[in-house]
Amino acid sequence: MFEKEIEFKNLLTESEHSKIKNDHFPEKKPLQLVNYYIDNSNLDLINNLLMLRIRVQDQKQLMTIKIPDQRHVVYEYSGETDINLAEGVKINERSIPENIREQLIKRNIPVTDFAIQGALTTERFEKESHSGLLVLDKSTYLGETDYELEFEAPDVSTGQAEFTHILNKYGIVRREEIVKSARFYNALKQQKGVY
Repeated sequence: MFEKEIEFKNLLTESEHSKIKNDHFPEKKPLQLVNYYIDNSNLDLINNLLMLRIRVQDQKQLMTIKIPDQRHVVYEYSGETDINLAEGVKINERSIPENIREQLIKRNIPVTDFAIQGALTTERFEKESHSGLLVLDKSTYLGETDYELEFEAPDVSTGQAEFTHILNKYGIVRREEIVKSARFYNALKQQKGVY
């Protein structure tokens, strides 16, 4: 599988998250998502701005690599796998779907030393709008909790306009975009004393 994602993100305070949740998702139950992040001991993937994860959906493990192309545009390559998801478990090269292996090899990243680095759990609310998908997340990982607003759009200009409108409506300050995987790895590097 291959997908092009156009999305806008902004970290929120807990109170901003609560306000948007109450306005857009009253009485709605969140989706529970768990991302198992994968890298080698040198953290070569995240150091090359790549993210490799497994997400369990409908009792199936879907491995995805995300490759940034330009601001707000990410290419995703996915495929099914079946591995032990315990932290620290080494991943057999043959367990990596072919389309993902190709992307790693193309970038000269060896596929022989990967392991599960940890998990990030997200409580997610989603809502379709006329111009895209509104996503509200609460994520917990490595002793941290954070809140995030996302907007997925069909194109950059539509997404930018709609996202800016939402932020302005709630008086939310535009904050630096730091994707979940980067936040996870920043916390992991702090724990490991690696910078």
